[in-house]
Amino acid sequence: HIGSGADWYVKSKMSGLRQVYAYLTNSYELPIDTPIHNLRPARETCEECHWPEKFSGNLEKTITHYTSEEDNHPYAVRLVLKVGGGSGEFASGIHWHVSSGFKIEYISTDRKRLEIPWVKMTAPDGKETVFTSEEFDPEILNSTHEIRTMDCIDCHNRPSHIFKDPLKLVNESIGEGKIDVKIPEIKYNVMGLLEEFYATTEEAHEKIEETLTATYLEDPEIEGATFEESVKNAIAEVKEIYSSTFFPEKHVDWTTHPDFNGHFRWDGCYRCHDGTHTADSGEVITHDCNNCHLISGQAEGFEEVANMEYELQKFYHPMDMGELEPEDKCTDCHEAPEPTDYVEVAKGE
Repeated sequence: HIGSGADWYVKSKMSGLRQVYAYLTNSYELPIDTPIHNLRPARETCEECHWPEKFSGNLEKTITHYTSEEDNHPYAVRLVLKVGGGSGEFASGIHWHVSSGFKIEYISTDRKRLEIPWVKMTAPDGKETVFTSEEFDPEILNSTHEIRTMDCIDCHNRPSHIFKDPLKLVNESIGEGKIDVKIPEIKYNVMGLLEEFYATTEEAHEKIEETLTATYLEDPEIEGATFEESVKNAIAEVKEIYSSTFFPEKHVDWTTHPDFNGHFRWDGCYRCHDGTHTADSGEVITHDCNNCHLISGQAEGFEEVANMEYELQKFYHPMDMGELEPEDKCTDCHEAPEPTDYVEVAKGE
């Protein structure tokens, strides 16, 4: 992962010595800040093996959510992801950004690369097209902000050391039967616990066990008391979910490190594909969802999800919310909370 060449090998070893010193003296910053701004370009490391020119075509993916209703019923959407790939004029799909021969550059006005008001596209023939958002300030071009060339890491920014969204983990655990879907309102109650702040992992585990035990095993009016084994399994699984994505002792959790691969919790794709980035010619960076993926099926309810048919269609929101407006974004409602500031929260307590 260092890439070839003596220069970067030496830089890596020097950086490693600094990190060992910080570890031994306990002087490193918590949480460890990302992205790393002096990281070697992905074209010289990741792409030596994971080359985007490889044509992947379309990939099918089914995403299943479970509602916070009493019956925890599922909603599923099946996507045809246009991963694409290829090279030069034959490049297509999502990987077009880094394999087409077009050079994509951008300026971000924040350290996390969440805000991107300026994008430049350079065609193979040298023609340049600049797109700016409504928030663009021309003074940015005269500032010290980096003009960065887009590569894999700009979307796949959490290829490892992934701190998964607990909502996704809970949905997966219900789907795999690790959390029994028959336990009434289990999705709602579990998410409520995982959205609370805990100063330590031990405190979190105690609260999870105490709350779910009281809710399902000590209240005689709750039918879920008959699912004693299921409830105990659910408690163990929720503790495991917490431990895999929250690390309060290190001031790290899933909110402190954004994941730009998608657009559900963070803007990710929407950082540029928001429908406002416009060139002087009037050309706009597309906001059309179908440009990157098609919906080939969606259904809500246990029986409906099990028998979901193949049919290209528009997205409709579950819970009878219907179709969304073109300018609507998933993050308008589902955006991740602000990064947890463990130091400040602890002070408040």
